[in-house]
Amino acid sequence: MLLGKGPGGEAFDMIVIDYAPIKRLTFGLLLTFGAIALPSSSLGQSAEEPVASDGDGQSDMVFVTGEDISVSQKTTDDLFAAASSLKVNGAQADHLFLAGGDLEISSAQVRDVVAAGGNIQLNAATVADDVILAGGEIVAREGFDIGGTAVIAGGEVRFEAPVGRDLRIGANDIYVNSVVSGSARLSGDAIELGPKARIEGDLVYRGSTLKLDPAAVIVGERNQLTSTEPYAAEDAVRGVGQFFLFFSLTMIVSYFVIVALLVMLVPRVMDATSRMLAGKPLQALGIGVLFAAAVPVLGIILFWTGVGIPLAVFLFVSSLALTPIAVAVAAHFIGMFARKVITRKDQDAMGTFERFLWPLAGVVILLALTLIPLAGLLFLLLAMLFGLGAFGRQVLGMLTTPPVAPAGSPAMA
Repeated sequence: MLLGKGPGGEAFDMIVIDYAPIKRLTFGLLLTFGAIALPSSSLGQSAEEPVASDGDGQSDMVFVTGEDISVSQKTTDDLFAAASSLKVNGAQADHLFLAGGDLEISSAQVRDVVAAGGNIQLNAATVADDVILAGGEIVAREGFDIGGTAVIAGGEVRFEAPVGRDLRIGANDIYVNSVVSGSARLSGDAIELGPKARIEGDLVYRGSTLKLDPAAVIVGERNQLTSTEPYAAEDAVRGVGQFFLFFSLTMIVSYFVIVALLVMLVPRVMDATSRMLAGKPLQALGIGVLFAAAVPVLGIILFWTGVGIPLAVFLFVSSLALTPIAVAVAAHFIGMFARKVITRKDQDAMGTFERFLWPLAGVVILLALTLIPLAGLLFLLLAMLFGLGAFGRQVLGMLTTPPVAPAGSPAMA
């Protein structure tokens, strides 16, 4: 992100997008989140032991995943890491991509940092260029040196790290107590600048309250955006974040209900779909792709005949109804597979609590994967196709299998 000047000398924000890191992020997150489902990571070290640092470093991309890990690898390329609890200590990389519940960076030398998590703690690092963060509670200490621009979206942000260019924060509570060499754009309910805060450029803010320490310095102008003025990028981040939060909660509750009903009403079918997805995933995918491709073609043919319009409408409506069921089937499989990995049990979950708990956990995992930019659409499409194929195969088998005659009944001639 650069600060440019117009023909009349007026300043404006100019965003320069480098698509190479975006491609790397998408590719890396695909592999990283896919590796989470493995009993021990096949990309990097296992979850039970910390990642060892290579003294000479590496020249390839590094992927690390696990439950509770410490990353200290060195590479001249990008480093991707995902875990429930993730600590970075001594790592070196070009771009550092992190995802997890609790993230902590104690020592690192990188060009850029992109991180998303519940709690993010930035203690010490040297970042040559930009930092992009999204999380619930974000704390950046004085030792975390940022050479470029910092873009942050979160619930509560406490920022004490020096910034070489601009600072942009969108959060509910914002506390800034550091030197910002460029401009600061802050959007939140409560904004506070501490005694060490020094904004070399302009301060543009939108919020209910702005509290300035007497020692805080703003070299440029101080402008407050009113409710009638256009929203800045920080407000857009907050709005999009709130929308996706509401959307995610709605989807989770909806699929909770669908999965719970399927497990309660047709438990054998759900168990059979999970076994098929585990044993014959390609067959399930093939059936799902065939169904997804055949329904539109058949519907168009029926519409074209005229007399088949009612049947075509029924076909399309049925397909739409099967879509959430297919996704629920995939979520059920993910939950049961997660149970197998975590508990090391091969048998089906027989208890009522487990029978509902793990499939519902699968819903959360699947919907979390769908929130990944770009890659999330691919995860959702694959989940629908796999689930559609497995569920369709089991229902077709039930319809085509003749009922077994009770013992002692007379044989049909």
